[in-house]
Amino acid sequence: MELIKTDGVVLKRTYVGEKDAIIKILTSGAGLVSASVKGVKNMKSKLAAGSQVFGYSDFVLRPGKELFVVTQSAQKEGFFGLSSNIERLSFASYFAELTAAFHPGAEDAKAILPLLLNTLYLLSNSSKNMELIKCVFELRLLCYLGFAPELDACTMCDDTEKLCFFSPSAGGTVCRSCGGVHDACIITENTLAAMRYAQNSDDKKAFSFALSKSAIDEFAQCTEKMCEQVFSRPLPSLAYLKQITGKL
Repeated sequence: MELIKTDGVVLKRTYVGEKDAIIKILTSGAGLVSASVKGVKNMKSKLAAGSQVFGYSDFVLRPGKELFVVTQSAQKEGFFGLSSNIERLSFASYFAELTAAFHPGAEDAKAILPLLLNTLYLLSNSSKNMELIKCVFELRLLCYLGFAPELDACTMCDDTEKLCFFSPSAGGTVCRSCGGVHDACIITENTLAAMRYAQNSDDKKAFSFALSKSAIDEFAQCTEKMCEQVFSRPLPSLAYLKQITGKL
């Protein structure tokens, strides 16, 4: 079988037996894949560094009956700043689980992988508000996967004025007159402007703004509810993140 050479980020690692592991990788060439890593717990393993969770590596994969098999790996970026505190690690875990939950294919992964890399870099190396990083990541991930919200007009009547509510079930903004949607939450002008900017900018510029705490809370309520609308349930890592950050 032909070997696959690709780069990717390890989203999850599960140990199997005494020496092996199965890793879930978001790759640029094959989308989301699961792969077996033989002997990874051996201290002399040449595959250990490349299979680190959240690490960005080059891989050589051999197709197997049920899983790919990692034959070679070389880490390109470890994002070691993520392990500096439990909050950074919790945010990264949520981003990884959210990405994997969408099961992105090869075409989607070409856009999502750069977004994930930029997000992990900011989380690991910058002092930017982690809650804001989360909001932008959630929104752009939803957009790349075909769940972009309407932010320029009322989803109920197409009016472009007085857009002061956001409804995940309606697919975006709702005007004052139509605000009786059951899951509509209040959204202010500053928050709406930030969401538009984050949605329409490229991956690097999408994070280049600041917001007040109250606006970030509004932004987060919108994107979290959208993700929950897609999955019909909150992800376990989000509940853990909220516990760590004191938002439960």
